[in-house]
Amino acid sequence: MLLVRLVLGAIFIVAGALKIGHAADLAAAITAYKLGVPPPLVAVAAVALPPFEILLGIYLVAGLWSKVTSSVAVMLLALFTLAVASAVARGLSAPCGCFGPGDSQPATWWTVARDAVMLAGAVYIAWWSFRRR
Repeated sequence: MLLVRLVLGAIFIVAGALKIGHAADLAAAITAYKLGVPPPLVAVAAVALPPFEILLGIYLVAGLWSKVTSSVAVMLLALFTLAVASAVARGLSAPCGCFGPGDSQPATWWTVARDAVMLAGAVYIAWWSFRRR
């Protein structure tokens, strides 16, 4: 469990850090998914998501508030996985944007699979956290 928590936390920290200062690129990536998110919400998400991911990653690595942290990770990764899967299924050539502006290749089913593996890790951490007394 510790290894999964550390790896997932590190991924969140790196992903957030690579997006810091690139809100316009992240907003463009979110918009490219054509999910009908209003522009003001896209702007807020593009600014707020990177520091939130970093904070979530730090909490995962540190093992702080495991139940809450793992639950938030599950919800966030489920959202990411569904959004990417939706774009791929609709044939959109949307960049993942998961790891900053350098992540400009279009999302594919491999991207969905990667996200699903991370989601499974978060579910495992949540299961373990809630099972533990």
